[in-house]
Parts: sequence; structure tokens; C-alpha cells
Amino acid sequence: MIVASGYVEANTEADVEKVVNGLKAKNVEVNGVNGEKVVFLIERETMGDVKADMDALHKVDGVRSVYLSYYSLEGADEEA
Repeated sequence: MIVASGYVEANTEADVEKVVNGLKAKNVEVNGVNGEKVVFLIERETMGDVKADMDALHKVDGVRSVYLSYYSLEGADEEA
């Protein structure tokens, strides 16, 4: 499982609810809201799936910017 987390910044605080709903509609977990910032977690099977979902975050209505804070690497959870 590949994991990525970070936050999206809404255009305005009035857009936050719309952004949260947009993320949830894309099966992105919302972990918190702080002002215009919405913290998210994406868990997918492949790095390609994570990349596609990260790219799609820019298209959520009301999102100004996307910031990635953490991601895991493919195969990092496998034993040597």
C-alpha cells in the first residue's frame, strides 16, 4: 500500500466545505481542517494510482493549491 499525505488550500474559508466534500467524493480521507487548509491522506495500491489522485486534487472545485507532506515508496513495506 502506498500512502501520501499533505494538505490542500481552499480559495476561501467559504469554500472549505465544498473542498472537503470534493475530496471525499474522490475517496480521499480528510484528517482535519485548519482555516483554509484541509489535511488529507491517500492510500492506494500503486504509485501510479497515488499520482493520478494527487493530480486530480488540483481539479477539485475550490482548491487553490496542493501541498504534499509525506509519501511512501513502492515496495517499502516488503521485507528484504
